[in-house]
Amino acid sequence: MLFVVKIIVSALIIALVSEISKHLANLGGLIAAMPITTLLTMFWLKYETGNREVIVKFTISVFWAIFPTLLFFLAAIYLFKRGWSFYPVIGASLVILSLAAIVHQKLLAP
Repeated sequence: MLFVVKIIVSALIIALVSEISKHLANLGGLIAAMPITTLLTMFWLKYETGNREVIVKFTISVFWAIFPTLLFFLAAIYLFKRGWSFYPVIGASLVILSLAAIVHQKLLAP
């Protein structure tokens, strides 16, 4: 049942940000950039595990994941400004994000 609640809450947040972004792109971007997913995950981890160490490790990983995520956005901005169309931009940006995520995981591996 908790899994279904998580899906519903997450879907509602995504839908809300999408609707806001249609009319107010700057506000939608600000909300999307907020650590809403991180906060929800921290609450779920607290509720489900109560394990502080798991939450700390997760939070550290999120902090370091900011850098691969920034590479995704930098690539997307650069390629959009160069006239690339939507799907190639997303594809190339995801490839860059994937490579950066592999590096991220290797650097954070125990």
